[in-house]
Amino acid sequence: MVISQLRQQLADKLRHMGCDAPGLEARELLCAALGISRRQLTLLPHDAPVDDAACRRLSDLLGQREQGKPLQYVLGEWDFYGRTFFCSEQALIPRPETELLVEQALPVLRSRPGARVLDLGCGTGCIGLTLALESPCTVTLADLSEQALALARRNAERLCAKAEFLRLDMLAPPPEGWQWELIVSNPPYLTGADMLALEPALRFEPAMALFGGEDGLAFYRALAGLWVPALAPGGMLLVEHGMGQGAAVAALFSQAGLQDVRRMYDREGRDRMVAGVRVRRGGGRSETGAEI
Repeated sequence: MVISQLRQQLADKLRHMGCDAPGLEARELLCAALGISRRQLTLLPHDAPVDDAACRRLSDLLGQREQGKPLQYVLGEWDFYGRTFFCSEQALIPRPETELLVEQALPVLRSRPGARVLDLGCGTGCIGLTLALESPCTVTLADLSEQALALARRNAERLCAKAEFLRLDMLAPPPEGWQWELIVSNPPYLTGADMLALEPALRFEPAMALFGGEDGLAFYRALAGLWVPALAPGGMLLVEHGMGQGAAVAALFSQAGLQDVRRMYDREGRDRMVAGVRVRRGGGRSETGAEI
């Protein structure tokens, strides 16, 4: 079979499966089956033959998609902020809306060379590693999952990015003696009701990276209640949150004594992120009363 015919048949099958972007998925699956880049695919003549081995690989990949596995897990990698990251079912899939966290953090970090950054609940490491590669900062990637940390290490090696790695529980107090100029996190935020109504594709992602307690706010309470003292004076806490949670997260940050608390929106105008800054007050104490 020639490649143009195979690509069209593949796109038709994906469309019948209900894929939102069958043409894109067909391209990505073909590249994976042939072991070539997107650019190399565009350079192939329309009548280029596809050998049996590649057809078998493509059939296997398509079979995984037919079972509902997300394309990113089928491929084992996905793009984030212009770089390709390994991904697996041990961590959340890197998503384009999370790139907004990077866009909000970069101006802060570029104005503070050498700033210490903690990517808390790092998963693939896509946020922290991108910040390490795009700004003059020192990054620590932290997660409770050993499997997620192993995946983040693989991505650091792949991208030649420098980072430290820590196994930390976001719901527990931070290690003593550590402070960061930026703590950035995309924590679990789905509610109990959300978890019961998960769409099939989300069931492939790790539940511990999705479930944020019955009201979805457990990790934001921990960040506000436990992790503010781990911010250096003038340090920022920057988080992504779920739909409709912005007001509650902002209130938690304000109650924790953070200043300049602001809510930010994605490109579709949806409430998506909250940031707050720890400030020094007289006597060398923060707004929370913790020693600094």
